[in-house]
Formats: sequence, C-alpha cells, structure tokens
Amino acid sequence: MITRHCLLALLLLSAIARAETWSGSAKITFDGTSTLHDWGGKVSAEPFKADVTMNGDKPQRVVSTVTVKAAGMDTAEAKRDENMRKAMKITDHPLITGKIDADFSQIAASGTPTKLPLALTLLGKPQNITANISNWQLKGGKATFDLEFPVSMKASGISVPAVLLFIRVGDDITVRAHVTLTKP
Repeated sequence: MITRHCLLALLLLSAIARAETWSGSAKITFDGTSTLHDWGGKVSAEPFKADVTMNGDKPQRVVSTVTVKAAGMDTAEAKRDENMRKAMKITDHPLITGKIDADFSQIAASGTPTKLPLALTLLGKPQNITANISNWQLKGGKATFDLEFPVSMKASGISVPAVLLFIRVGDDITVRAHVTLTKP
C-alpha cells in the first residue's frame, strides 16, 4: 500500500515538473577603457537552446550553453578589431562559451531573477562568473532579460600591447546581453 502511494506521488510530481526546450537568442555588447578613450563593440550569440524545467507556469531550473564566434566581435574600427582578434587568439580559440546550469532558486531568491551563475570559457580558460539580471519579463511563451557582468582581460589570458608606449587598454571589460527565450 505504501509503495502504491509513493508511486502515485512520483507520477504526480513528474507530471507537475516538466522540462521544455526553449529557443534562445542574445545580442551582446562589450565596453572597455583605454588611457586615450573608451571603446566598445557588439556581437550576437549563435542561436541556442535552453532546457527549462517548469512547475506549472513557474521556471524551476535552466540549463544551456551559449556560444559566440569571437571573429564576429565588431568594434566598428577595423584596426582595433584586428588587434582584438590577435589578442584573443581567435585562430586557436574561435569560440567563447557560457554554460548555465542553475536552479531558479539560485537565480531568483526573491521571486524575480537577479543573479545568474555561469561558467564562461574564453581563450580555453573556464572561469565562474555571476551575471546581474535586470528587466526580467515572462509573458506568454517568452522570457526576456538583460545580463551584465565584468570580465578581467588579465584573468582571461588576454594581453593587449601598449600603443606608442603610453596608450594602454584597461583590464576590465563590461559585458551586457539582451536575452530572449521562446517556448516551443
């Protein structure tokens, strides 16, 4: 009798919590500084999938890998793009990845998402990052939000030589992404 009740409870729980594969896109900007002027650029992530476990209409867990082609990063200045790609060793490390595997309780302790832990791999070096989430909206079959996180070029293994011996690029890059996830 107890076994029958346990089996029934498991069946009910599995029906309540269900995994769905959502389609994702991200438009990304990055901003840095130098002793001469601030600079920035943009790139789009490759289309990606996010496995979202739902409990009714509430997300419980999200698992995804987001990929960016480093050669697609564009600062709107050809020489700077060339130097950036050289510093990022894109022939050896053409992809930047962000892996997400988080319980929604980690992301949204207060009910609204505020933090997203992710494993960022840049130049083949994984590093744990916590991105700040803002502008969270979940309506109809679509979730949209903005992410922001810092990246240290030094910690990532990116070395940018000085120009004319005195123009140096700052170590911290601010990465921002506008993310859209769409239910199937």
